[in-house]
This record gives sequence, structure tokens and C-alpha cells, in this order.
Amino acid sequence: MSSLPTGHDQAAQGQTGFDRMAHLVIVALLCAISAAVIVTAWGFPAPMLGGSDVGAARFPLIYAVALLGLTAILLAQTLAKPVAAAVPPVEKPHYARVAIGMLLMLVNLLAIGYVGYFPSALVLLMALMFLMGQRSPVWNPVIALAVTTVIYFLFDYALNVPLPAGSLFE
Repeated sequence: MSSLPTGHDQAAQGQTGFDRMAHLVIVALLCAISAAVIVTAWGFPAPMLGGSDVGAARFPLIYAVALLGLTAILLAQTLAKPVAAAVPPVEKPHYARVAIGMLLMLVNLLAIGYVGYFPSALVLLMALMFLMGQRSPVWNPVIALAVTTVIYFLFDYALNVPLPAGSLFE
């Protein structure tokens, strides 16, 4: 779990002008993504009449509308908070962690074709948890194994979408 550092009451006071602008840019980007998904989904084939098929456009439209709703909530919360003076950061941002996380995902993308989904996702989740500060030698593997297993069974058995087995095990 994470919490704000002590002496950091910015949430109660409001938000900085920079934070407000960042939230508004995020709102604009999410609205543009949702609009693009809706326009793209309109071009998908219509469902077959009389069948139980819901159509290819149904889920993208549901997710796009849900994203628009959540974006509206973010916009309302952003505009409702007053702008406060910036507080100097207690600790500096960890840009290296972001870069390492992106590199780990790239390595996972390359490794998944060779070793398969299960081992690559397991190692990726443990590495990302360690990178984010969860350093338990017991819980990191347990949580990673549980999440990887649930995702595997959800895709492979519930949705009938096979995940890559990897060329190493074929």
C-alpha cells in the first residue's frame, strides 16, 4: 500500500495549476480516444439477425462510453478543486523506474514468443512489483503466480483465447 508522505496536505488544500492543467490534458486525450473508438466501432460489421451474436462493435462501444463517463467524473473533480500554491516535493520523481518498467515490458514482449506467456508474465509481474517498492520475497512470487494463473485460465479456458506457449516448449 502507498500513502502520501507525512506533512503533505495538498489533497485537502487543492491542486496546483500544473496538476490541473495535466488533468485537463488527460481528460482531452481520453475524450479523443473514446471518440476514435466510437467512430471506428461504427464501421464494424452489424450482428447477424436472429443469432445470439452481439456484434463486434458492442464491447468497444461499451468501453468507450464507460471511459467517457469516468472522464466526466475526472473533469468534475478537477474543476471542483481549488487551485493551491505548489508545495515543494518531499522526494524527487523516479524517472529511472519508469524507464526500467518500460524496458521490462519490451523485454517481456520479445520473450513471450520464445518462452511463452506463463514464465514471461510471472517474471514480469515479480520484477514490476519489486520496482514499485513491494520487496517481499514471499508475497511477490505468490501474488505474481496467482495473477498470472487467473489471467491464463480466464483467457485460455473461459474465453477460448490461447496464450502463446513459446517456441522453447513446442
